[in-house]
Amino acid sequence: MSKSIYQRMACLLAFTIIICSGCEKTVEIDPPLNQVTTDLVFASDKLATAARAGMFSSLATTTTQSQSITTYSSLQADDLLYMATTAALQEFNNNTYTAVSTSQAALFSDWYSIIYRANAIIEGLQNTSGASEAIKKQFTAEAKLVRAYCYFHLVNTFGEVPLVLVTDPAISAFLPKSSTAIIYAQMIADLTDAKTNLGVIYPGVTATTTSSNDRTLVNKFTATALLARVYIFTGNFAAAESNASEVIASTLYSLIPKATMATGVFVRDNAECIWEMSPPLLNTNQYTVEAGVFIPSSLTSVTTFNYRLDPRFAALFASTDLRRTNWMSNVTLSGTTYIIPFKYKYRTQPLAVAAGVSESQIVIRLAEQYLIRAEARARTGSNLSGALADLNAIQTRAGATLTTATDAASLLTAIALENRKEFFCEQAYRWYNLKRTGEADAVLGALKSSYTPKSKLLPIPQAAIDANYNLTQNPGY
Repeated sequence: MSKSIYQRMACLLAFTIIICSGCEKTVEIDPPLNQVTTDLVFASDKLATAARAGMFSSLATTTTQSQSITTYSSLQADDLLYMATTAALQEFNNNTYTAVSTSQAALFSDWYSIIYRANAIIEGLQNTSGASEAIKKQFTAEAKLVRAYCYFHLVNTFGEVPLVLVTDPAISAFLPKSSTAIIYAQMIADLTDAKTNLGVIYPGVTATTTSSNDRTLVNKFTATALLARVYIFTGNFAAAESNASEVIASTLYSLIPKATMATGVFVRDNAECIWEMSPPLLNTNQYTVEAGVFIPSSLTSVTTFNYRLDPRFAALFASTDLRRTNWMSNVTLSGTTYIIPFKYKYRTQPLAVAAGVSESQIVIRLAEQYLIRAEARARTGSNLSGALADLNAIQTRAGATLTTATDAASLLTAIALENRKEFFCEQAYRWYNLKRTGEADAVLGALKSSYTPKSKLLPIPQAAIDANYNLTQNPGY
């Protein structure tokens, strides 16, 4: 029988040795499964810091996080269209993936590989005396946050999956699926712990320098913002409102003003950013993988235009809406105008350097918290005027037409549309929300003849099922 992903992860222990003058060298060790390596990896704060850096770096640079999560989900939904011929991408565009499709295997294994790293840190810090108590507390909380983040994407992509909380392959290799309710409960537990044990200030930043800090790391409000998201997905609207309010009330964050939103929302360490991913390949890089995916390499050949926004979606924006003019770009080729995503502006390092701009993939930003709180307030009916004010805050920043509705049903419709406009081609927002609100079948069934209800979940990779006799396939595949 082939090794499960959990066994393969257990065979690979990667850590970074910090050498003089801050130079880093990555060493790959392939220990026997029965060899205890915790004391080696977590023998000091320095080595524990290297293991933690490896977790964040691996998350940021995996293909799933750096591009697939956005590209695949945007094609699955109704904002983005695929123009080329790659079969796997056509499957996402048409929602026709099958049990023998290959793309979902990388999504499945990438999330679990990061979960393995997070579990290794949690276990390692529990079982070593080499690291300080302060480091144990902080890094454990960070690992739990990352674990919750990965499971959020797993359950929204595959539905029920194994809940792996240990590194021992004898335990993890043959786990059956857990219900989404159980997995969400674990996310809430992890994020609550992270919220309690992380500091307000981002790590490595002093209390007096909060305006320019490294938001590739996480703090108390990163956990709080993720909690707000998880609570809105699980229907705990009071908790969603409370957590979103904590983030909004923080002095660390503010919406990028209208005057600079064209280039300000997606630059590194901006005031609206709650969590961002480190740059690809090198920390000094100033561009994102997403820009390279969506922006054509040439404006003279149609073969470079792999993606375009659906004109029906672009038509939803008022002429005054800056998201239409600033976050989309019109490109005319051979008499045909294509509209492409243009949130990130620089597809290569030289272009970003020439412009003097550093962009980062933004994972969580303050605008989401306003819309989460607006929806939570509208659904409970406890503060409809507050819901309208939160919605208007995002619309005002965009230069969009302000909603004036005051009844809950109309507000919820307007909030859903605003979510779509604000977060198009960004971190699976549209796709996940269509499924969360029960609208996916009606919306996509009317647009795509090939769409079927089973398409809301990807099939479990066949290789994972072959390796784990307790793992079952999703319905319909």
